[in-house]
Amino acid sequence: MRVRVLGAAAGGGFPQWNCNCAGCSRARAGDPAVKPRTQASLAVSADGARWVLLNASPDLPAQIAASPALQPPGDGPARGSPIKAVVISSGDVDCIAGLLSLREAQKFSLYADGFVQRILFENRIFRVLDRKFVKFSALPAEADVQLRDADGELLGLTITAFHVPGKVPLYEETSNDIAQLRAADAVVGLRLSDGRKTMFYIPACGAVTHSVRARLAPQDALFFDGTLWQDDEMILAGTGTKTGARMGHISVSGPHGSLAAFADMPLAKKIFIHINNTNPILRNDSEEAAIVRRAGWGIAHDGMEIEL
Repeated sequence: MRVRVLGAAAGGGFPQWNCNCAGCSRARAGDPAVKPRTQASLAVSADGARWVLLNASPDLPAQIAASPALQPPGDGPARGSPIKAVVISSGDVDCIAGLLSLREAQKFSLYADGFVQRILFENRIFRVLDRKFVKFSALPAEADVQLRDADGELLGLTITAFHVPGKVPLYEETSNDIAQLRAADAVVGLRLSDGRKTMFYIPACGAVTHSVRARLAPQDALFFDGTLWQDDEMILAGTGTKTGARMGHISVSGPHGSLAAFADMPLAKKIFIHINNTNPILRNDSEEAAIVRRAGWGIAHDGMEIEL
């Protein structure tokens, strides 16, 4: 199973267009220790020829342009794509906006749970995804689903969606009380297997519960929510007024953070993804990045590839 990181940053990308924090300033200036990153998404393939996208970032056109394996084959027909399916893990803008760039009468399957499908069906702009070409497919929780292309051909990957602690998308918020914004069905983690190896993609998670831990150990690879280093990071940086918990994301550091939660987990590969522009782990020369590496974690970057 081949996995390519199309984008590694949280919403807004890195550098973020309107941010002048320490990391964004260095990335914008071309500092080699601070690599720019587009918004989080993975591409996965069982055979190296047919690919499945995990979330459709707003940066998807640029991500395809940077990934030859996702581009039309040079000896193929006038129109074509090796992208055969897209799987959506939440209704956040940075997970679904890229779907609008896949509207050019190209066949693919779109897998989403009922929560996300409701959002796509209710917003008329997503009608540009012509049902003659795009096959909407259910992604029921706790069910093993064999991924198929729009013509029904198996893609060699089985996916299982499972709910993780999270909240409704920002544009659906009706309160500032996080307790009222949490929704049991709003965010899913994804387990993918090619029959030999298994990987997990959890770009948003509000807490590492016992059920999350039990599901993950032991596995081959985990891409996990690395949004913020500490809960009040954006407040301290002067870039926002919300904590990570308010945004539905667990912190990397601290006694209740993901480093501590997974410290004893027998995972072959652990990689942080969906990293906010204020998070110091995006700066390769920071002490926080060194702490993460010493703990056995990788820090995702655009173009990173792993083979399982």
